[in-house]
Amino acid sequence: MANLSLLDLGFVLFESDSTPLHISGLVMLTPPEGEEAEFGRRLVERLWASGPVEAPFNRVLDLSVTRLPRWRPAPAVDLGYHVRHSRLPGPGDQHQLLELISRIHSYRLDRSRPLWELWVIDGLASGEVALVVKIHHALADGVRAAQLFARCCAESPEQFTRPFWMGNDDTDVTALAKRESLLSGLLQSSGLVRRQIGASIGLAKLAGKLALNWLNLQPTRLKVPFTAPRTPFNISPDRARTVALADLPLRRFSRIAKLTGTTANDVMLTVCDMALQRYLQVHNWSSSKPLVALMPINLRRPGEEPVACNKITLGLVELGRSEDSPLVRLGSIRDGTEGVKQEALELSGDAYYQYSIIINALALTAGRLGLHHYLPPATNMLISNVPGPTRPLYFMGAQVSQMFPLSLLLPGQTLNITLLSYAGQMHFGLVCCRRSLPGFEAIADYLRDALTELEQATLQAVTEVVTRQSA
Repeated sequence: MANLSLLDLGFVLFESDSTPLHISGLVMLTPPEGEEAEFGRRLVERLWASGPVEAPFNRVLDLSVTRLPRWRPAPAVDLGYHVRHSRLPGPGDQHQLLELISRIHSYRLDRSRPLWELWVIDGLASGEVALVVKIHHALADGVRAAQLFARCCAESPEQFTRPFWMGNDDTDVTALAKRESLLSGLLQSSGLVRRQIGASIGLAKLAGKLALNWLNLQPTRLKVPFTAPRTPFNISPDRARTVALADLPLRRFSRIAKLTGTTANDVMLTVCDMALQRYLQVHNWSSSKPLVALMPINLRRPGEEPVACNKITLGLVELGRSEDSPLVRLGSIRDGTEGVKQEALELSGDAYYQYSIIINALALTAGRLGLHHYLPPATNMLISNVPGPTRPLYFMGAQVSQMFPLSLLLPGQTLNITLLSYAGQMHFGLVCCRRSLPGFEAIADYLRDALTELEQATLQAVTEVVTRQSA
């Protein structure tokens, strides 16, 4: 049996019917020419006939009242249950597709079975076939889920591919063996004690910094927790979800980042912040305090092998004020993201990881118990950016045209925005509690408008600088 990491365990313990803690992905496939009518059915039949199902997709939760949950191998995996086929009725438009995806994303995965599903949806007027991959967050984070799907694709339609549950190499087994070997080594030596002592010292330093910042005695760029404004995004969600999608060229984000000396991630956060501020203004809400986003931070080092678990932490990033101009907002967000990363680097990885666990466990507990009505929010929404494949891919002969991420809603939050880059496009997946945010779908259009506005402000600033230098 395999133990769950502390973060994975949290995703299991805090899950409820109103806050299912899985992630999903929408993949749009363009079938080979002449095969549009039957491609969906044939794909399902091929997937049903595939096997064997390998770790971690053959694992189920082993639940007990006397100990913490663990993973154990399932006696058998019924692909007829996990791989599902649905056909849209006429006219097969995008609204119907989004309605079905919203329903699929709304319900919890069955804990008596391995915690994943794959839906194949055809009947679209465009001739495309949609895949909805649904995986519990305790099984994989967004980065790993994107890697798993990309690894089961090919760069040409003729190349052989197989589904993600079969595995394409021994990376998972090797990485898991290393992880278990490292854990055994720590438990059999003083390494675990030394790491915990280092983490405790780092936590004490971080607590001191936050206390001095709260007292205005020593400013720090790290956001003090539980000081976010209360917004319409901070309502406890019910079970029903709705989704919205947007995609924009990645080069536009990269060009702004290059001209302003920021990162593409800073630009994406700024565009999201501008779109959210416009939504709040349209619905007559305002605050003197900036929004605070919960941002996943990937703790994997460059070149580090992926492991069969999450390896992320969560940081609080203060966004711009409602009255800020686009470039001022971008500068504020750049300072905020750099502050989070700098603190994470200065502390030991264990210390920042444990700090993140404590803060988010408190926030989750408050949301689960309904205390978020009385306590200030720790954050207003979760915004994450997942790196995806850079080249066009093919899945079982069909071209992957688009990849949209759809993430979870935390207790006390009604909005999640997740971004995934694929083949030169940035795909936005927005998930919302169905009853909480009227006109939520407009945020997708506001994202496009915000990027154009930020582009214009950047080009105007660059033109002014060039004009002054040439004068």
